[in-house]
Amino acid sequence: MKFETERLQIREFIDNDIGDLYHLLSDSEVMEYCEGSLNYTESQIWLQSIKKYYSRIGYDYWFALEKATGEFVGQMGIIQQEIDGEWIDCIAFIICKDKWGKGYATEGGNGCIKYALEVLKLKKLYATVEKENKASKKVLEKLGMNYERETICFNRKIDLYSM
Repeated sequence: MKFETERLQIREFIDNDIGDLYHLLSDSEVMEYCEGSLNYTESQIWLQSIKKYYSRIGYDYWFALEKATGEFVGQMGIIQQEIDGEWIDCIAFIICKDKWGKGYATEGGNGCIKYALEVLKLKKLYATVEKENKASKKVLEKLGMNYERETICFNRKIDLYSM
């Protein structure tokens, strides 16, 4: 396990998590502001990519589990994204639709920030968010992140936040 918050356990993904991950990534409403929903094969590729980052840099998206029920909440973590030709560390989260509005993104995001600063010793953290994604922007502001500027990521205009 990576860390715990009041209501969440955060750990690395394992191969057996593919069912939960596919459920999350195949939901078109959840993935509206990402690259669109993924099929099972694409979800397997996503999982293998996460595990490659674990091997390469030691972190990426993590599996978030609700302590009280043992249910999958979503994925959250520190991911690397290329912005303006530079690789930066970004807080990121994708939450299961039935867990929206319960504060899990904020709670897990705070845990990720603490882990990034105290364990990984990262000096600066960013977040990328699509302009229309008001809910995620609200979470980023609750996490203490500040709007920095508009930029391009994956050929799309996004807003860049930092702390």
